[in-house]
Amino acid sequence: MSQTPLHIAQDFPPTSVEEWRRLVDKDLKGKPFTSLQSALEGGLTLQPLYSPQDAGPAAPPEPPGVAPFLRGTHPLGLTEGGWLVCQEYSEPDVATAAEAIRVDLERGVSGLWLRLGETQGIQVRDASGMERLLAQVPLSKTPVYLEPEDNAPSAAALLLHAAERTQTPRESLRGCLGVDPLGVLARTGALRSGLQAALAEAAPLVTSTRKGSPGLRALLVSTRAYADAGATSVHELAWAIATGVEYLRGLERAGVSPEDAARSLQFSFSVGSQFFPEIAKLRAARLLWSKAVAASGGSPEAQAMALHARTAAATKSRRDPWVNILRSTSESFAAVIGGADSITTSPFDEAIGLPDESSRRIARNTQLILRDESSLNRVADPAGGSYYIEQLTHDIARAAWTELRRIEALGGMAAALVQGDIARVLAETVAARSKAIRTRRLPIVGVSEFPNLDEQSVSRTPRASEASSPAPAGLAELRMTPLRPVRVAEPFESLRDASDRYLAAHGHRPRAFMANLGTVAEHTARAMWIANALAAGGIDPVQHHGFADVAQAASLIAASGAPLVVISGPDAMYPEWVPALTAALKQQSGRIVAVAGRPGEHEAAFRAAGVDLFVYAGADLFETLSSLHKQLGVS
Repeated sequence: MSQTPLHIAQDFPPTSVEEWRRLVDKDLKGKPFTSLQSALEGGLTLQPLYSPQDAGPAAPPEPPGVAPFLRGTHPLGLTEGGWLVCQEYSEPDVATAAEAIRVDLERGVSGLWLRLGETQGIQVRDASGMERLLAQVPLSKTPVYLEPEDNAPSAAALLLHAAERTQTPRESLRGCLGVDPLGVLARTGALRSGLQAALAEAAPLVTSTRKGSPGLRALLVSTRAYADAGATSVHELAWAIATGVEYLRGLERAGVSPEDAARSLQFSFSVGSQFFPEIAKLRAARLLWSKAVAASGGSPEAQAMALHARTAAATKSRRDPWVNILRSTSESFAAVIGGADSITTSPFDEAIGLPDESSRRIARNTQLILRDESSLNRVADPAGGSYYIEQLTHDIARAAWTELRRIEALGGMAAALVQGDIARVLAETVAARSKAIRTRRLPIVGVSEFPNLDEQSVSRTPRASEASSPAPAGLAELRMTPLRPVRVAEPFESLRDASDRYLAAHGHRPRAFMANLGTVAEHTARAMWIANALAAGGIDPVQHHGFADVAQAASLIAASGAPLVVISGPDAMYPEWVPALTAALKQQSGRIVAVAGRPGEHEAAFRAAGVDLFVYAGADLFETLSSLHKQLGVS
């Protein structure tokens, strides 16, 4: 091996962006440069190349730990101990949840996120219930974050009472008491006392915690309801800042200064599947919140955002749920790189029901491996200086600021919720995303891509409610239709559910005979694509490779008994084979004939021969499969 050192900078002279652009334009051969750009949700566009000019002359402008905190709120980042590994608990039974907490604390969890409530959380009804739940928790060392379904001040009182009973010094408490009235409104559709009354009720709690428990934040700004209902990164960020601004105003009216109010807010974001945009979102969140607090008169210290991140529920699938481990790993990775102070990795089976000890262990160990084996905590702001991420951060920040100003023009976040504006935006976003999912431009591994019809189902205790929490009883000052959680995999999962019911009733799944024309080399790529597409709808593809003639093909298909036939092969063979084979098949009663690929100029002739439909990339696969289900008698 040569020991001569490489001098890359000398051997390869720098190339300007202009020179690169000239070469690209030449290779495009007349296609527009925009064909290399990628559209992101939220109206953003990704460029094929980023340069120092894109990131700006002073990017990144400030070191970590300095306002506006784009690069993190700590001077050394997370290098001094890492982020807080925070497990989430929502098991209804107090004893079960307490035992899970005990086990997890012994095995690496360093913070607790407690969802409390009668329908979707731990059912802590009184002080003794909270004491039993936290019996094995050293409160002076373990941050506790509450996310109550309703009546957060009562839940906060129970936590403080439990700390008092265990003689835990108030000044040692850390975490969040979870007062999030707009989160309650979005999730349940009602806020009994109205926003200002809720914040006025929280004001004494803010004041007392600021004095006696500065590590305990009273208010929570959670984007869970919006992210679960389909919000883009831009909207999630904008609505979080809008909520924070609304809380600052309301607390100031109740006599709490913006300085104390800002130091009493905890933010919680969901982290979805778009890796780099999610990193940029978390970085932009700190930047925008710093600007908002500064505009309110808060000090640089008060401008630092307390940022929690949770892997998104909307991206998780019930089908092939083991793939969720990969999704959660990627999302946790993005949360770390984005600089979250605490992170919750959701169990891979959360979409199915209540997690078991094994799934909680995998979730916990995902973060421990990222920290202790991948050493992700050893670099402060690892994304800093990347032309791509720096530019994307500012793009997301600008887009979110524009949305924030729009919400402010409507009268603020509460008004936008009650007037239905947020629901309208979410409906538009979900519709656009659904189109991408149905056409598989947004593929879901294990569901719409590479589905496994023979997968072993995972059984879990179902949650009490899979829909939005019900509105609290009684009169409410603010009311709206609750935001409905949606998972991206739901459309194709509904087809698989129907296939399961067909299997239970008939002993086999709906079948399709794959009539593959030509040699294996000629038809394999298309046949595999079609088989994958059919399986996404729970239709079992029965493969047959090559035929001597049309008569043999028709005979084999008749013997198979499959009501659906998909003709697949090289385009060159279609003009001869498709009309003849289709005509022969249509003589067999009840036969449905589909052709793999776009028909092009032959569509009229193929349809005249009796072809029922064409299956090809870019079409609405969900609609195609739904139509086939109806024709095959799949309920």
